[in-house]
Amino acid sequence: MGRLVRTMVIDAGPAGTTSQPKPCPAEPCPAGTRQAAASANSRAKIILAVCAALAASLALQHGRLIDVWASGGFYDTDDAMRMVQVRDLLAGQSWYDMTAWRLDPPQGLFSHWSRLVDIPIALFVKFFGLFLAPEAAERAARIAEPTATFGVLLAGGAWAARIFAGRDAAIIGIFAVLFCGVVFWQFPPGRIDHHAQQITLLFFAVAALARALDPEQARWAALTGACMSVSIGIGLENLPFFGLLAAIPGLVFLFRGAEARPLLRSFATGFAVSLLAVAALTIGPSRWLAPACDALAVNWAAPALLGALGYCALSLPGRLHLAGRALTLAAVGAAALAPIPLFWPSCLQSPYAGVDPIVKSLWLDHVGENLTLRENFSFEPGGSLLMAIPVLIGLLGALFGGWVERGAPRARWLLLAATIALGFLAATQCLRLFSSTMPLAAMGLLAPAALLRRRLAARGGMIASASAFAAMTCCSAFGVALAMPEVERPQAAELSPHTAWRRPDPCLDSANYLGLAALQPGLAVAQIPAGAYLLAHTGLSVLAAPYHRNNHGNRAALDILRAEPALAETLARRAGAKYVLLCWGTPADLAALAAMGTDGLAAQISSDRIPGWLRPIPLQGSIFHAYEILPPGN
Repeated sequence: MGRLVRTMVIDAGPAGTTSQPKPCPAEPCPAGTRQAAASANSRAKIILAVCAALAASLALQHGRLIDVWASGGFYDTDDAMRMVQVRDLLAGQSWYDMTAWRLDPPQGLFSHWSRLVDIPIALFVKFFGLFLAPEAAERAARIAEPTATFGVLLAGGAWAARIFAGRDAAIIGIFAVLFCGVVFWQFPPGRIDHHAQQITLLFFAVAALARALDPEQARWAALTGACMSVSIGIGLENLPFFGLLAAIPGLVFLFRGAEARPLLRSFATGFAVSLLAVAALTIGPSRWLAPACDALAVNWAAPALLGALGYCALSLPGRLHLAGRALTLAAVGAAALAPIPLFWPSCLQSPYAGVDPIVKSLWLDHVGENLTLRENFSFEPGGSLLMAIPVLIGLLGALFGGWVERGAPRARWLLLAATIALGFLAATQCLRLFSSTMPLAAMGLLAPAALLRRRLAARGGMIASASAFAAMTCCSAFGVALAMPEVERPQAAELSPHTAWRRPDPCLDSANYLGLAALQPGLAVAQIPAGAYLLAHTGLSVLAAPYHRNNHGNRAALDILRAEPALAETLARRAGAKYVLLCWGTPADLAALAAMGTDGLAAQISSDRIPGWLRPIPLQGSIFHAYEILPPGN
């Protein structure tokens, strides 16, 4: 990797090596009006292609779109919890108050999530509320927001394709993003979690930095810095990528010297200014000095700003030889990184290091997006291959581009290759990072596609473009999915509690929560994954929900469900619980309940041994088993 990055920054040569079109002589140049017409025609084609790709994505997911609109169903616990957060904001909760008051009351849970993602959802709800009933407006917003975000990513595909492969690749770039597979994972109707925004911001950050590697285009590094800041304000999932991107201007300075000053200055300014704005927008004054390892806070902002200040200092006029540049760059890096181990060493651990061991073993260890690629392969070999293979193909494509190109174009492809390689390595340890890497890998496919198009140009533009498009499609996640034989899941996994989180799971089907909406308000003891759905679909409060900060509530709920009935009664009354709600719709659900303890309350209820202090509540059209806790002495 070190040799790859060194080659990349050395090749980020002067403007004469760029792929930007050279100005034509005055005489043969077409008239300005003709150029403007050609530019307008190109923009119209791109807009049309983005609309076509959006329509295709919605058509492929029409069943989910209809379900969200018709029933308001959620497909993920985080989407349900995000909607709860937006509702609280629209109901008057303070902007800086991120507390979910119905989760583990009375203290509630202060969430590590960001209001930045709430803004577009709330605006869509308000807009649709002008002419739709409140419930319909919310459902329309849950369809419009991810669709609009995906539209931005598709447009980014056209822009990035022009940067990496030339303006003729713009349309192919749009469909490369469509076919990368992430649309079905993080952008479908109803998906209002924060990952879509982070994926889009990372994509633009990489593309802008690739453009900025041309010294004449160094100003675009400010966009990279801004995208990084906004993404960090949303969540820290993409920090590994941003560490690499932040290092690139310094490496260019190391090997190119004074030529890198505009790049350093532009990146540092864009990053620092936007980070201060994002911090002011997301961190309340009472928490300015409060550290947080899982969200933007002083412990992340201060080192980042020190690094930006150091880059600004390096961009000042001066003459330094290679050794001097290396020493000053090392000093800047040390100043930026040292505060974290010195003052906040706990933030160098896993973000889940503080999760209660019982909660971790019974819930967190089985959350799919946190599994390693190897662990996921044992349960979903086909799905694992469909994530890994297209990313590796995209990496090979980007490396191919770095091999055949020279100068700034080579530097761009190698930057892309380094980012994809880092993403793949990180994703093998945490599956969720595949979704951030897949659109970037899709851009890697454009290197061989662009070469094929140039080689076939003599046979006609239509043949060349169609061949390049076909080659890209065959190598995409879409093409891999069509070519790959069906891989069956190991039968042994079917009854494992490790698969309890997996869809389709009736216990995470919104239809099964509708019957619970009639229950009078009160505190419910339920399984951890159900908590977010209960908050979204009912007026109940819950002890447990699938969030790592909810240590107290999750452990309290598990202690009740694991305890023998007599002790469970004591713990439930002490917590102020009014209901016990359990769901089992698959053998895996039953296995998960049994894993809590064969003599525990949950296992006994699932075996139809109901203790006397619980009164069954009949439900229509739900597989939930609901029980009211009777008053003492009954």
